[in-house]
Amino acid sequence: MQTRILSFAAAMAGAAFLAGQVQASENFDGPVLTGPTQAADTWYTDRYAPAGFDSGVAFDGRQVLEVDISAADSASNRPAAFSSSFYNTQGRKLDLADGATSMSIELYIDSTWASESRRMAGFWGTAFDGADALTSYPIISFHGTDGFQGWNGASYVTFGVPTGFAYGTWATLSISLQGDNWLYQVGDKTLLVDANGSADLGNVILQAHNTQEGANYSVRWDNLITGGVVPEPATWAMMITGFGLSGAMLRRRRATAILA
Repeated sequence: MQTRILSFAAAMAGAAFLAGQVQASENFDGPVLTGPTQAADTWYTDRYAPAGFDSGVAFDGRQVLEVDISAADSASNRPAAFSSSFYNTQGRKLDLADGATSMSIELYIDSTWASESRRMAGFWGTAFDGADALTSYPIISFHGTDGFQGWNGASYVTFGVPTGFAYGTWATLSISLQGDNWLYQVGDKTLLVDANGSADLGNVILQAHNTQEGANYSVRWDNLITGGVVPEPATWAMMITGFGLSGAMLRRRRATAILA
């Protein structure tokens, strides 16, 4: 049997928003628990640990999660077992409450990314079917000059940037299960991809990307929300006030990394 640890369950507070209820939210105002291996309520290493993964960092008038990539973790500086380009993808993973079918987060699009032609930041999930078999990896990624891209199970598909997009601002990324498809959305830009029989999301992964030569930069995230429905941004402040993190449960399932 495969193993998944269920955590990040929320104390359900207040009413339903839109068509359903939000299960969990995190505004990253305070510290988060990190670790090298899978554990309840823990952001654990996916592929290779980034140089920094710090919550409560003051940035742009907020308290945010900052993920740091360092040239010290480039391919030539990593242990031999981690020297392939696979481990240039560096991030952390959090297991979700059972039944999560949507997630959203805010990503700061740094102005320095405007001149980059590579993968900078990724909002990932691992999905399973009703029998707990791994089915798909829903992903929205920001690829520098190409804008936003979505993973379709075989490759990244560019769906550009939304109306009003600007570097040096926040963008809201959302992934939700819509029937047989994953809906990727950033503002008025959307992309539908086959969900391959997925029933729910087992975890969320926040990724950044190093290079073979080495890179130094930071990725800032804020307002992670998971549940049955992704809310409109205007409702976030109210939700974050009303929802807390609680509990840890066990279930049979395992989250496996994508070879992208």
